[in-house]
Amino acid sequence: VGLISPPPHHDMYSIEDVAQLISDLKNANPEARISVKLVSKVGVGIIAAGITKGKTDHLLISGASGGTGAAKWTSIKHCGLPWEIGLAETHQTLVLNGLREKVVVQADGQVKTGRDVVHAALLGAEEVCMSTQPLIVLGCIMMRKCHLNT
Repeated sequence: VGLISPPPHHDMYSIEDVAQLISDLKNANPEARISVKLVSKVGVGIIAAGITKGKTDHLLISGASGGTGAAKWTSIKHCGLPWEIGLAETHQTLVLNGLREKVVVQADGQVKTGRDVVHAALLGAEEVCMSTQPLIVLGCIMMRKCHLNT
């Protein structure tokens, strides 16, 4: 069976739907660390707060300039903002709602240097994802054609 990355979520229409999926996953494996990936955009903080109330363990705020090309081309070209904007909004919203201690926040999207890591930490990230460099080391030639599922 082929796997398209990222998989479509046609049954996700609300934060409550995501919360139900989180609950189902935790029931299936109580030891699992459940992570939800959100695209950096205006308003992501409110969504992050709702998902945190839905008991996710981990939030990934993904910037618009990141990715390996696995998303659909329209998503790569036309979605999201820099991770710094979404991360700052998410952190502030979680703090204002007393939820910051309930979730681990991670940032990704062209995090390449130690300076980027420090910048992310100052904006509220506890973790960062640096994916491009390991892919290159493993032999990826970064054609950015993964979205074609070939």
